[in-house]
Amino acid sequence: MTLLVSELALLLVHLAVVAGFGRVYVDGSFAPTLVTFVVVAHLLAAGGRRLPVPVWALTMVAVGGAVLLSTWLLFADTTAFGLPTGATWDAVQDATTVGRGRFREVVAPAPVLTGFQLWAGLALWGAVWFADWAAFRLRTTAEAVVPGVVIFVFCAIFGSGQHRTLSAAVLAATVLLFVAAHRAFRTQSTQAWLTSSAALGPRSVLRVGAVMTVAAVAAGVLISPLLPGSGSEATLRWRSSESGTGSRTTVSPIVDLQKRLVEQSDAVFFTVQSDAPAYWRLTGLDHFDGRIWRIDGEFGLAAGSLGSTSPDAPVDRVITQTFEIRALDDIWVPAAFEAQQIDESNGKLRWDPASSTLISDADSADGLVYTVASVTPEHPREVLLAADGPDPTALERFRTLPVDFPEQARSDARLVTAGLATRYEQALALQSWFRDDFEYSLDVAPGHDDDALVAFLASRRGYCEQFAGAYASMARSLGIPARVAVGFTPGDESPEAPGTYVVRGRHAHAWPEVWFDGIGWVPFEPTPGRGMPGAEEHTGVAAAQDEQRSTTPTTQPTATTVPGSPTSEVTTPTTPPTTQPATAPPVTGSGDGTGSGPGESWWWLLAVSVLGLAVWLGVVLVVPLWRQRRRRGVGVAGRVLTAWDEALIAARWLTGLRPQTSDTHLEFAATTGLPDLVALAELATLASWSAEDLSPTQADQAEALGVALTAQARTHGSRFARLRHRLSWREAFQSSVSSPS
Repeated sequence: MTLLVSELALLLVHLAVVAGFGRVYVDGSFAPTLVTFVVVAHLLAAGGRRLPVPVWALTMVAVGGAVLLSTWLLFADTTAFGLPTGATWDAVQDATTVGRGRFREVVAPAPVLTGFQLWAGLALWGAVWFADWAAFRLRTTAEAVVPGVVIFVFCAIFGSGQHRTLSAAVLAATVLLFVAAHRAFRTQSTQAWLTSSAALGPRSVLRVGAVMTVAAVAAGVLISPLLPGSGSEATLRWRSSESGTGSRTTVSPIVDLQKRLVEQSDAVFFTVQSDAPAYWRLTGLDHFDGRIWRIDGEFGLAAGSLGSTSPDAPVDRVITQTFEIRALDDIWVPAAFEAQQIDESNGKLRWDPASSTLISDADSADGLVYTVASVTPEHPREVLLAADGPDPTALERFRTLPVDFPEQARSDARLVTAGLATRYEQALALQSWFRDDFEYSLDVAPGHDDDALVAFLASRRGYCEQFAGAYASMARSLGIPARVAVGFTPGDESPEAPGTYVVRGRHAHAWPEVWFDGIGWVPFEPTPGRGMPGAEEHTGVAAAQDEQRSTTPTTQPTATTVPGSPTSEVTTPTTPPTTQPATAPPVTGSGDGTGSGPGESWWWLLAVSVLGLAVWLGVVLVVPLWRQRRRRGVGVAGRVLTAWDEALIAARWLTGLRPQTSDTHLEFAATTGLPDLVALAELATLASWSAEDLSPTQADQAEALGVALTAQARTHGSRFARLRHRLSWREAFQSSVSSPS
């Protein structure tokens, strides 16, 4: 009975670990898969342990079970008669490649990607098999829960702050229950002759363990929040900055584009009342490392005049907008480019003038209502043609590309702009090339890294993420400062309230911006079927956006006009993609309100590792001292049995043997062939069963025999083996339950 209770308690521990993944993922769709991994692994491990099969056969069952279960749960459409095929291996490689590429970029809560699920499932599978082996074959308790706790800590470190108290309490409760249940199991199964205390029987252990579990968890959950300082700011801020200076990490909005365009196409993100329609810009992404476009910014508090790094444009118009954010679910705050003045807001905002980006000071912009005045320049063609002076040194980073940037993209950029002398002519030629020779389609994989760029140039099909990313990077390859802007097209004007625009998911958009000397950042529109209001003169593209009212796949021809080229029709199918949205990579910043992001968490991890090492060493060094103190207060018989407990550890070091269920003290000592242990066993038998008290001289003799055995053990074997025994957590806590009644 105690075996079954212990097995169920260990299952609960790993189910609590699965619950910890709720802090990593964006929703609960991960749970059925990971729960199945855990339950099946426990059933196979427990069943295999009860069968008379060799270890190698169980190893094959563990490996084969992991392969088959992963295939059935995650790649079922690639199997033949339920067995993995070559297509399965290809799918695993694809999922692994995507997961590996996104892991360093992801910020929780993350989408439930197949690659992440595969890694999590296999990690849990291995943790369960190791735990079963440690708990019921080696009969150790701490080692059985270590792998699961490590996985839980991983989720806590990289996960969001949601459910942290609840998930930690559930894990603590299940671990303590397992410790009590496993202690009861070991008491019943391995200490039949070597114990003499009926009070430590299995039922007593379970009762006491259950009470202690409830008390410990209740104290942790109910009392700890009331302690002084529990509500104070963290000594070490490793996740984000609540206010003022510090680190803050969020996700690049460009990776949410496909999800918004497809999965949330009809969701209302915000409404805006404006003097004129515009592209509602969230941010300008200035760094491209071959994998992701991102931003590094310094955000100060935004109130009143914002200031700008852009020169004054020749022709400006000011539009005033009042936004009501409903469901952006992020910190980015939209405004027409370029915001100049915050007139009023019901929440604190921050501003980075270098990227012309507004963000919310809270974790999400949802619920914000604010009024912003923006200057939206008009750019006459003759002015842009003449703006061909040298760029400031500070703009060098807007020309930077990764060293392995695809040569095909460089070659295409040179070919498209061959013979054109001015920056404006080159920028316009790139725009025309994309609009004339490429097709808009959502039925492509998300992403804009180097590999996605090569695929986009080959297929000539994609959506705004690829068009904007390809344009900006190819412009940089020509030495032109460029960045990627992310935001929304104007949205649907309300017939009941003219001047009020309802902006939905399908209006999510990205477009490039190019720097011109004396003018600043000028937007272009390479995506077919889209056109920025107010930019018609320099782009030659009429204002246009997605006018579909549902996500039903349709095909709608869209006309685009470019100065100096004939009007052409481009087919723009809006078929939803079959690929899974990419995970969200980090956007990092520094200074007032943001910081350098993920890199700083490694210092936190290092600190935790050092602390863990210190605790480990403290335990293995302090426990022996505690044992010495224990000898002085347990009486003569207790001293003898304590010496016996410690001698068992030395005997295991010397011989590798452990007491069996039916062994008496003398029987086990005889099997070891250690004369000192045999002599000590005679004294331990008297201490356990004799009605007469032992003399202090006999207790001194028992302790001397124990010390002699320990000295032998510490000189036995290689230096590495001796060090391993000295630093063993299990050896530090190992003791036989042999206290006198």
